[in-house]
Amino acid sequence: MQKFSPIGMMLDFAYGRGSADSKASGGKPNHSRATSPANTAVPLLALAAASQAWWESHRPSGWTLEQHLADPTAGCNSTAQERALAEAVAHWIGQGC
Repeated sequence: MQKFSPIGMMLDFAYGRGSADSKASGGKPNHSRATSPANTAVPLLALAAASQAWWESHRPSGWTLEQHLADPTAGCNSTAQERALAEAVAHWIGQGC
């Protein structure tokens, strides 16, 4: 069974890499299917909620929301993808979306 992370889901959705089933079959990602609103496997708000839950789970112990918004990548590993997702989530939350 393949494990999915909010990071991978967000990147797949944002960059149209195709769905997990196209990757599992060994074929190339189907970009038109991945970006078609009618065929989007994960609704955007569900994806945002999953990303927010991931980000909150990485909040340093004892930090408030305001502290985490001021330093959104605290608790992330050093990968650029994870840091970019953390910043995007913090921006989304900070905008009151």
